[in-house]
Amino acid sequence: MVMKCPACGKDCVKIAEDILANIDREYMACRDCAPEPNLDKSRPLRDLPDELQRCHSCGKATLDAVMLDALHILAEFGLRDDGETLRSVGSPLIAVGYPLAYSPRLGPRSLIIIGERLGRQAAEAIVERIPEIRGVIHSRGVPGIRGSLTMPNENVLLAGCDLRADVVQSLFGELVIYKSQSKVHIEFSRQSSPKMKILEQLYIQGRIRDVTDGLSGPGTLGLMCALAGAKRIVLNDAWSPAVQNIILNLKVNKKLLGIEQIEYLEEHLERIKAPANYVGFEPMLVCRASGKCDIEVYHGDLGRLFSKARPTELCLIDHFPGADTKELEKACRCCKEIVII
Repeated sequence: MVMKCPACGKDCVKIAEDILANIDREYMACRDCAPEPNLDKSRPLRDLPDELQRCHSCGKATLDAVMLDALHILAEFGLRDDGETLRSVGSPLIAVGYPLAYSPRLGPRSLIIIGERLGRQAAEAIVERIPEIRGVIHSRGVPGIRGSLTMPNENVLLAGCDLRADVVQSLFGELVIYKSQSKVHIEFSRQSSPKMKILEQLYIQGRIRDVTDGLSGPGTLGLMCALAGAKRIVLNDAWSPAVQNIILNLKVNKKLLGIEQIEYLEEHLERIKAPANYVGFEPMLVCRASGKCDIEVYHGDLGRLFSKARPTELCLIDHFPGADTKELEKACRCCKEIVII
């Protein structure tokens, strides 16, 4: 089943079970694919080939082939010179992040590039002329809200679509978490995630029953708690793009999470979609889901959350690395237990 992408309106969004059923084969080479070119990432453009061919059977391209094409286009627009390398293009993000033991073979619209020194015209040419590229993002740093006294940061989608997903793995199962990657921070999918190790320990100890994910981002920790058997989950974030991703991820993972019904508070949901309302202060309930687990989704300041939401037994706080969480812990002390992720 395919859903319309909220970012571009195309078929970027698939339900979780369809992605998980095919993920092992998604990025594999076919028997006719040529060996990896293994281009030297430190070699200058003038010493690199003009192009690398796609497979004549499956049509897939190597990552080196796609990045080489992008480098040539950036040079064409005067944004790179012939002394720059493949690394200068930026960071490649596959459309569905999954731990791979090999370099991926890429099909249509399966890669997003995020980097610096990227102009809009060049980005549009990259998306138009390189079939594997889904979108190009100009990086301004880590997107989101670092604290109440700082301005939110947002990267710039120059061309195409910025929606991609990660397969999140744990001992109690897998979910697919979509992210608007120009607006939500990057977390690479890997098998031994420290955050999942913390959740797994809480799960083994029987402490995942009634949980708040206070700084939830696209909902990763909270939805994994639902998968782990929690009966009630409160998800909250002050950054509206993250909250919109949570709601998408409820729909994408509906069957895996045993969700029977999703109720949208349309007036509130439409309000937070306006860029002027991206940063939430007074918590606002925007969505509820019910089934195996009752889930509430709020947009607002975690320091005010429990003036609107009923406190939970466990509160997870997953802040930016190195951030001072003392005030947040104080605001969440109505919960029986607080765990800093």
